[in-house]
Amino acid sequence: MPRPALVQFPAFRHHEASRESANNAMMALLVGAQVSAQFLELTRDSPRQLSEIFPSIPHVERFDLRPSDAQNILRGAEEHLGAMAVPQALAIHEGFILDCLELLNAGSAKAWEMHDKLAMHAGGTFDADRMSRFHVLREMRNAIIHRSGIVNQRLIDKINDLTPAGENEWCKHTGRSPRRLKIGDRVTFMLGELVEALATTKALAREANWLLIPAVPSSKWAEVIIDDHLQHTAGQLNPTKRRKAVMGFCRHNYRAVTVAEADLKAAASTRGIDMA
Repeated sequence: MPRPALVQFPAFRHHEASRESANNAMMALLVGAQVSAQFLELTRDSPRQLSEIFPSIPHVERFDLRPSDAQNILRGAEEHLGAMAVPQALAIHEGFILDCLELLNAGSAKAWEMHDKLAMHAGGTFDADRMSRFHVLREMRNAIIHRSGIVNQRLIDKINDLTPAGENEWCKHTGRSPRRLKIGDRVTFMLGELVEALATTKALAREANWLLIPAVPSSKWAEVIIDDHLQHTAGQLNPTKRRKAVMGFCRHNYRAVTVAEADLKAAASTRGIDMA
């Protein structure tokens, strides 16, 4: 059964582009670190420092080690990259949910409550399995940022709330269950946790998108559409061409929502734009 269409409003497009950019950058760094470590095998036994061997590489003096020492660090880079990448993935997602709340005139919210608040104002729900995974990731992120990765009771509580289906999906991505963690252990983010974070936030963002479609009034969607259209349409258009351009823009990005043409004309009028 095909899934319903998504509405391609600016915040959602930005969210998708940011996710892809972050994913590509982190994968490039991860692969690049391993390629560099492999390349340094050619100079492994050299007593010289990297700045002597590769003087033309920018900032090499900040990583001025012997090749063998540099190899060891590069081969262990995955954990350090994960500690940066997973929080970034969550931050991108949380920013998007705040944008969704703004569309509903629902105010702001903390990360632990924002999905519930969005669901309440939209009159729907988020998938419980995905939400249980999100909250484990969120508390793991908090442990990394605020406690040097040390597990506390709040994280254990969220792990205990993880649904069986949620744990199963987590294990598919990471190859290990978070239930192994005990108070005082240290959280580590590897590639699997990044894949899990990207998968969970991608799915929750789409759920948020579907919740917004019926919850945002036609008049509000009309304002979003006109503002979006004006950002992407240069020059002056006569009313007839403006109407055709707006309707075409709607078909391309907003076919998932039903917006009255009268609302589009009203929104355009308030911005000094005439539509035939």
